[in-house]
Amino acid sequence: MRSRWIKGLIVAGALALGSPAAAQQDLAIKHGEAWTHAHSGIIVPPALGGNALTKAKAYAQDELDVGLSFEPDGAEDFISFYVFRNTNGAAPVWFAQAQWAIENRDIYGAPKLAGPPRAFALPGQTVASGLRAVYAPQGDGGFFTSTGVALVPVGNWYAKLRISSRQRTPAELDALIDRVIGEIQWPSQMSPALAALPVVPCPTPLAFDKKSKDLAGGGMEEILAAALVSAAAGDDSIQKEPASTTPVQWCRDDQLSNNIATYRADAATDAYLLTFGDNGNGVSVGLSGVNAIMAELEGKKAKPRYSVTLHTAAEDVNFMAQDRLPSPERAAEIVNANRRTSTVTTWGKERAVQINSDIK
Repeated sequence: MRSRWIKGLIVAGALALGSPAAAQQDLAIKHGEAWTHAHSGIIVPPALGGNALTKAKAYAQDELDVGLSFEPDGAEDFISFYVFRNTNGAAPVWFAQAQWAIENRDIYGAPKLAGPPRAFALPGQTVASGLRAVYAPQGDGGFFTSTGVALVPVGNWYAKLRISSRQRTPAELDALIDRVIGEIQWPSQMSPALAALPVVPCPTPLAFDKKSKDLAGGGMEEILAAALVSAAAGDDSIQKEPASTTPVQWCRDDQLSNNIATYRADAATDAYLLTFGDNGNGVSVGLSGVNAIMAELEGKKAKPRYSVTLHTAAEDVNFMAQDRLPSPERAAEIVNANRRTSTVTTWGKERAVQINSDIK
C-alpha cells in the first residue's frame, strides 16, 4: 500500500499528520464510462490493459490526490493509476520514493531491477520527462512474477502507473506498461517539463556540526512574509515552468526508515527535501525566501534564516525559522513539536492564511 500520511517518522520522535480513515474517501465511478481528472485533464478509459475499473479513492480534498484500481475478480494483472498534485520536489524524487515502496514490500519477493530505470516521453511529447522501471522477484515468497512503475509530470500534477502480474515476465510487463500508457488520454497542451534523470547517491553527505536553534526575534514581519511567499508559490492558475532548460540531477543523501529520505537538487549544500511516502508530501529545508525582505527591514543586523516548510496537497505549514541548516533529525523534531508560525492554503481561488501570533 502507498504511504499517504506520515506514520511513525522515527527520527527524533513520532510525527503524525493524519489518519488514513479520515483521509480516504470513495470516488463515484460509473462502470463502462471513462473517468476524467478535472484539474489535469487526464482521461482514463473504463478499462486499462483489459482490466475494468473497479474502484477509485480520493486521498485529499478536491481530487488533489486520487487513486484508481483496475483489479476485477480473477485478474492476473493488478493495475493502479494515481494522480497527485505537484507541490514540491520533482518527478525523479517521487519516482525514487515509489521504487523504495516496491523494493521493500515482501509481497514482491525481494524484487530486483530487470534493467536500469529509464526516461520516457508521453505519447505526442518530445521531452523524456518521466521515469519507469520493471522488477523481477528473487525469492519464493513473492506473490507476483513481475512488477513495474512509471511516473511522469503532467502540468502541475504527477501521474503514476503501477502494474504487477502473476504470470508475465518482466519483458512482457514492460510491454504492458507501454500499452496502458497508450490507452490513457493525456492532455494535448502541457507546460514544458525537464528531461528526467534518475536519482543518484549524493557524492558527499551533508554534515551538521551543531544543532540549529530557533531564530530569536523573528517577529510578525517574518511570519507574514513567509505566509505571502508560500501563497504566491502555490498559485495553480499559473503553469509551473522550469526556471532552466538544464535537467536537475537529484541525489539521495540519507535513507531513513519507513520510506523517509532526504534528497538534494544538484547536490546543494544549503537545502534539501525530506520526503515521506510516495505521493508528494514533503518538508523543504533551506535558506528562507524572506532573507532579502528581512535584509531590507533590518539592514546589516539581519541574520540568515533557514526555513522549514511542510508541503501537503492543499496547504503549506511554515515552522520556526532556524539560525543554520537543520539536520533531518532536527527538522523532524521541529515539525513534531508543531511550533508552526503560519499555515497557508495553496489550493483554490481563495487562499486562507492562518498566523500563529502566540509563537515565541
